[in-house]
Amino acid sequence: MSKSKAQTGRPLDGIRVLDFSHAAAAPFATMFLGDLGAQIIKIEKPKQGDGSRSMGVPMPAMGPKDSDYYISLNRNKKGLVIDLAQPEGAGLARDLAAKCDVVVENFRPGVMARLGLAFEDLAKVRPGLIYCSISAFGATGPWSQRPANDIIVQSVSGLMGITGEVRGGPVRIGAPICDFSSGLFGLSGILAALFARDRFPEGQHIEVAMLDASLNMMCNYIPSVATLGAKVERLGRGHAQIVPYQAFMCADGEYVMVGAFTREFWWNLCRALGRQHWIEDPRFATNSARLRNTLCSSASSRRFSPRARAWSGSPCSKVPMCQTVRCSSCTMRSALSKSSTTAPCARSIRRASPCMSLPARCMPHSGRKRLPLRRRSSARTRAMYCISCSVFPTTGSRRSPSVR
Repeated sequence: MSKSKAQTGRPLDGIRVLDFSHAAAAPFATMFLGDLGAQIIKIEKPKQGDGSRSMGVPMPAMGPKDSDYYISLNRNKKGLVIDLAQPEGAGLARDLAAKCDVVVENFRPGVMARLGLAFEDLAKVRPGLIYCSISAFGATGPWSQRPANDIIVQSVSGLMGITGEVRGGPVRIGAPICDFSSGLFGLSGILAALFARDRFPEGQHIEVAMLDASLNMMCNYIPSVATLGAKVERLGRGHAQIVPYQAFMCADGEYVMVGAFTREFWWNLCRALGRQHWIEDPRFATNSARLRNTLCSSASSRRFSPRARAWSGSPCSKVPMCQTVRCSSCTMRSALSKSSTTAPCARSIRRASPCMSLPARCMPHSGRKRLPLRRRSSARTRAMYCISCSVFPTTGSRRSPSVR
């Protein structure tokens, strides 16, 4: 075991990923592979690079072609400019793939095949290759060649149909959930394939359709819709399956969020609101009864409306608005990424940029006694930063980079 691997102990140390991803879905997956220790070689096209470089807020201090959107999805990656449309460029990409364990791409189905970089092509030069393709509607079917992005898939999947006010129009979910969920499903497929590659020496091709991933985000509704013909209505701040599970406005114009999703939580809420008799009221005693009686939500609303949000007698929490959210001790982690997002043939000016770290943390067994959960959690209360690049090269060397 190398010294660096022994020191870091990251699960994917020694794994090399050739990353043809762009925009959000696939870069989200490869970013976490990098967090887990894999070496990521990101391929971008000449002059423009990844389209996400022009999305969001420009960050000239990080680099002339960097944006907050791009930086947030491309940490721990090494950049390389290759014109894949040129035979020489496609050949260079094949040479790189021969030295990689994983290939990730999110072009429209058929694009990589036209370039001679499909799974079938690269598996010939790299036996055992794990190849992940993410597309909008999958590689087969009547919609396979249709272009789409997060907002289109949010609409087509029905996510926007259940999001928004009761009598309002469809509302886009604030975060690009279709992109990110697709990336996470791709990540899980890659990790599963890496785990099982000794049993599948011929390699594996993982396909993720954004539409499939988005439908899975609504899996809690599918059984009743598919078997009972139930219709999920747009409920604004409410929930179609749990009552009360919503935001209530208080007298000072602020909201509190209530999530009484268990019997005990409902009892505590009734006591806090001074309505202990609701516990035995057959209209409200169970969640199914409360779902049938919308009176429950309106009655709860009347109990909150005379009170200011500062009233602390109920098991609820303040709803932070986007412009007031700050990093707090419950969300910060003590970590510093030593990997850089760098590009060849370019002067790299390094800056620290705050970002979210990998939600799942893998820690090797050290042989020491584990600390209690509360102490372990409270020890991680400092901000996490990553190092990202500042300069994106507009031209790249045709010569194959040194990949050991």
